[in-house]
Amino acid sequence: MSNRNSHVETLPESHVDLPLAVVKVHAHGAMYVSYAGRNFPPPTPGSPWSRARFGDLLDALTLGRTRTVRVEVQEFDGSVFTDIVHAVRSGHDTADAAPPSAMRRARHRPTHQLFEITGSGFIPGEDVTVALAVSSTEGSAGGIARGLVDLSQLADHRSEIMLIGRVSGVIISEQLPS
Repeated sequence: MSNRNSHVETLPESHVDLPLAVVKVHAHGAMYVSYAGRNFPPPTPGSPWSRARFGDLLDALTLGRTRTVRVEVQEFDGSVFTDIVHAVRSGHDTADAAPPSAMRRARHRPTHQLFEITGSGFIPGEDVTVALAVSSTEGSAGGIARGLVDLSQLADHRSEIMLIGRVSGVIISEQLPS
């Protein structure tokens, strides 16, 4: 028996080394940060890193999102969260391209046709379902109903729209305009 895969070449392992930023959050909200094993102080010595400045911290660690960094946040209660903050793509390849004209953008913009239905009698705070009726059916002698929907009917505006109160049982129905 021959081994057809005898000449398969194994590729060497490749490692991706991302710089690690460790953020230690203390009970009062102050954060002590290290980047690649070294202290990462805030840009202004008088204002320490804090939860309120977390976005500024991420921008500083990633050099304005130009480099990818693995961030590990160690909360004061012992929980640990990790994430990789990716660098954004450079815009130089799209910056040279001319922006599309206003006419071209307007031509591809979808036009929304909105229809509003309102009704009263619902319980304050109850979930109200907005339903689009495309067909109806009857219950059998055993109390079972079966519905089939022709998907081509969904594009047809000769339907009925309903508000259905899940707790109150209130049903408001209105025919869509043609």
